[in-house]
Amino acid sequence: MIHSKKIYITAMMAVAVLLFNACKNAPHDEVFSTYDNGQPKLVFTVVDKKDGKKERLAEKFYYENGQPMYEKHFKDNKPAGTWKFFYNNGQLHAQGSFDGNDSIGSDWKFYDTKGNDYYGKSYDSLIVLDFTADHRPLSVAYCSGDEQMRFQFNDDYSLNARGLVRNGMKEGRWEFFYANGQLRMEAVYNGGVENGAYNSFRENGIPFFRGFYINGKRANIWEFYDEAGNLAGRQDFDTH
Repeated sequence: MIHSKKIYITAMMAVAVLLFNACKNAPHDEVFSTYDNGQPKLVFTVVDKKDGKKERLAEKFYYENGQPMYEKHFKDNKPAGTWKFFYNNGQLHAQGSFDGNDSIGSDWKFYDTKGNDYYGKSYDSLIVLDFTADHRPLSVAYCSGDEQMRFQFNDDYSLNARGLVRNGMKEGRWEFFYANGQLRMEAVYNGGVENGAYNSFRENGIPFFRGFYINGKRANIWEFYDEAGNLAGRQDFDTH
């Protein structure tokens, strides 16, 4: 009987050791940095390796309000699986797939703050043109033939600029925005050169100035406004 109890105790200790090691080697979150209020900012999901090193499986970054900004996954420390990026209201902004052999990703989709397709029109392909230093999509092109409808984003995914590119050059009306969504500037392009109305606005919507370009040069009468929106002056750039 005593011998049987020893065997039982030994077996239970072995199971306990196995469970401990299993838990030790299980994926777990580690907070890398926090906000001043103690809210997690950057969190890594890691697994402990036998050599004492840690393998990163995922990376999550949070807004100060607690909502996720992005969620990335890795395999052998290379991009893998689906990466997701979120607005500060929790709504999905973009997602793309990674297979570990590229840093650009594929099958990208972008959404507005209400969850609708960002472009909302048919297109042949979608290309992410630029990323931030921490690999968040910063500029995207919806391609149709020789035309691209481009959208550029701020760090918080709010719209920075949008407009058409044809044969690699800006074409037609381009709009540029403040982070609060207010129109900052609008300009008309022809073959990549300003050619048409050109308007600039303050962050509260009051105009800075209004003018006109002809073949990349200021032309005709330009109007300038004070902070109250009153006309402060005019300047004639007549090129004729």
